[in-house]
Amino acid sequence: MLFAIVPRPSVLVVDPETSRRKELAQGLAELGYEAIPAIDAAQGGRFAAELGPGVIVASTSSVDGGGPALAELFAATVPARLLLLGRGEQEGLQLPEDVLFLNAAGLDGGELVRRIHLVLFGQEVGLEPDAELESLVGDFSLLPILDLLRSLQKAEATGRVLCAGGKIVLDRGRVVAAEAGRSTAVKAFCRLLRLDAGTFWVQLRAPDPAGPVPPAHEITQDLTSLVVFAIEDTVLDAPDPRCRLRVQVTPGFFETRFSPRQQALLTAIPAAGTVGRLLDRVAETDGQILRDLMGLRELGIVAVEEPYDFVRVITDSTSDLPPELARSHGIQVIPLQVHFGDRVFHDGVDLKPRDFYEMLEKGPVHPRTQPPSREDFLAAYGALAPTKDLLSIHLSEKLSQTVVHARAAVADGMASFQLVRGDSEPIVLQVVDGQSVSLGLGMLALFAARMARRGYEPGFIVERLEAMRSRIHVLFAVNTLEYLRRGGRIGKARAFFGSLLGIKPILGVVGGEVAAVDKVRGGRAAQPRLVELFKERVPATRPVIASIAHPRAPVWADRLRGLLGQAYTLSEVLVAEMGPVVGTHAGPGTVGAALFQPTDEEAPLVAPLAEPV
Repeated sequence: MLFAIVPRPSVLVVDPETSRRKELAQGLAELGYEAIPAIDAAQGGRFAAELGPGVIVASTSSVDGGGPALAELFAATVPARLLLLGRGEQEGLQLPEDVLFLNAAGLDGGELVRRIHLVLFGQEVGLEPDAELESLVGDFSLLPILDLLRSLQKAEATGRVLCAGGKIVLDRGRVVAAEAGRSTAVKAFCRLLRLDAGTFWVQLRAPDPAGPVPPAHEITQDLTSLVVFAIEDTVLDAPDPRCRLRVQVTPGFFETRFSPRQQALLTAIPAAGTVGRLLDRVAETDGQILRDLMGLRELGIVAVEEPYDFVRVITDSTSDLPPELARSHGIQVIPLQVHFGDRVFHDGVDLKPRDFYEMLEKGPVHPRTQPPSREDFLAAYGALAPTKDLLSIHLSEKLSQTVVHARAAVADGMASFQLVRGDSEPIVLQVVDGQSVSLGLGMLALFAARMARRGYEPGFIVERLEAMRSRIHVLFAVNTLEYLRRGGRIGKARAFFGSLLGIKPILGVVGGEVAAVDKVRGGRAAQPRLVELFKERVPATRPVIASIAHPRAPVWADRLRGLLGQAYTLSEVLVAEMGPVVGTHAGPGTVGAALFQPTDEEAPLVAPLAEPV
């Protein structure tokens, strides 16, 4: 869905400090906003009621009672977005979740104008700012990258879009540069346009006075032309990036007339060695390289050798692993079923998180989930077991019958699997109870896949997983009690009074079960409390690996990521959307994290793989 660009809102600036009030009003006016100054909360309240501004920027010093009093005053006056400028971080914890807060201590007027402008621009394009008002935050699973770029183009944005895969630079709405790994320009843009999930950040900067497309800019095509080119550049059924490449000097080699691009590939292949490294080293776009490579393979000039994984990892969709991460590590994900009344969906296959949460909020019935059947596991194991050893890692048996069905499939199918493979090599097929859920389970599956890629035997991997799983700590801050009530976890009265008081439960995985751990009042206090609870469980003496899961709450996930980064040294951070199993009970707006602190011995076993995977 493309966000519509709304007209620029008028801004009410409430600040008793004359010089700052004037500087903010003047700075915003220079950016094209109608700025309305007010000297105190009383005057601001009257102006708000009479003029109906779209955004109110108010200093917490403009009224006795500070931020909470201002929030209450303006909430009763006009439905405007409220940004409060405070004098310390603690002030912000007392505010409602829908009120923006900025610790303005030490920030000059120009810097305040820049950050306020970010909030105003976010209003125009439908994005929320991060905690420091430095970036707008979103997720490509909620707002596809093409829709984002079109919105930024309409708004004539100047700045950059950052994501885990790279960045795209814009000047007055035009895409002028891109980076993705070692790739740049159009090649990088084509790669980034394929992203369908993951957090992104939009950072604004002042327009470049040199013109819309200065000579240094790498991309000159308009957005439509870039998109058409990227679509045409896509290659279906592309080989695994880990495939090894080998030039074969056949009798017809010296008689073949190679194109310049084919000659460049033949020169690069010996040093590259794999498809992934070849794509990074050659300047042409991925699609052009792959089409030329496949042509050379058809001629018998290049051999493309499939990678062989002796151990494959299987998990279920409650692991919440991002699809691309699972694919790149060879992890097979078996979906759970999600039932909305008589309608049956397969998690992650014909039901994506975005669609699930829309149905959860708007649907007349509360969903229920069902584990994969024994037959589902038999089919998955039967396809892989004849040639590979398998580790099947699943959510806690205390939460689901998934592990039970997996074990039943092993018991029923092992003889036939062994018959297909033959007697010379016994099959190893082990089912592991992950004793966790969401990215706590996802971490275990990912660690297992990394150890498998490093050549470790199944028995060693299982031994390590069993030593790690009790040290993967999982906590969730629930945004609303409504879905716990719908799922029968709490009563109606408790949900009603809890919501009235702004109670936010904090849940955790304890002994393989999801249990209440704590509660806070007000959503802003939830993320700091999560970090405090993590610090009680995991000392900040060594680096940790963090996984953050959220359903339709990228801003809150980003804030939690920032707080964890302040408390710990993060050696790796994964961010993903929370799937239906936890989401059914927790609901939209929930933010959770899993933390694991590897020992010196474990760290190299679970670290990201150095080779392209």
